[in-house]
Amino acid sequence: MVVRIAHDVTCPWCWIGLHQARRLQADLGVTVDWVGYELWPEELEWPEPGPPDPPPPANKPETPSRLRLAYAAEGMEPPTATRPRRMRVHDALQACESAKAQGVGGEFVDRLYEAYWLRGERVGDVEVLLALAEGLLPDPVRFRAEIEGRAYRDRIVPFDDVAYSLGVYNVPTFFIGDERYAEQPYAVLAKAIQDART
Repeated sequence: MVVRIAHDVTCPWCWIGLHQARRLQADLGVTVDWVGYELWPEELEWPEPGPPDPPPPANKPETPSRLRLAYAAEGMEPPTATRPRRMRVHDALQACESAKAQGVGGEFVDRLYEAYWLRGERVGDVEVLLALAEGLLPDPVRFRAEIEGRAYRDRIVPFDDVAYSLGVYNVPTFFIGDERYAEQPYAVLAKAIQDART
């Protein structure tokens, strides 16, 4: 079974999704097809920061956010590396497609996510992408040319309108059988795969 995953490397939910995908591959033998859905394409302006939330009452106990609960559900700790902000990643998603075309898409996605989330690297920069691909790709010259020439731009889905028209409102979205699962715990994804196989 092939499970397509709509993703963007800068999304914290996709860092969780990477770990879920690894488990699904190991536990259930699925093949993963990573599909770039770009959260901040060039035509989408960066949002202006809003006013800070008012401080909670001094006697109010802390409650976890949805994201913190998602990390806990997967037995993960949030990464602590300082990561670049407001970084466009179209070239990173192009790089994923080029690596996929050379038969090493999953391996490159692993390297890309670890570089960003664990080491805080500027994975939107071509030179960083080339360094991440060292020793992995059969044809690094082709890799650079395809990134710089944006050979796979038609495969990268931009937010918001185009992604929404395809039924993707959140990343990661897992396409399992005829259904879509967005920001779900591993148990839900595993059950969906088992159900789709029956």
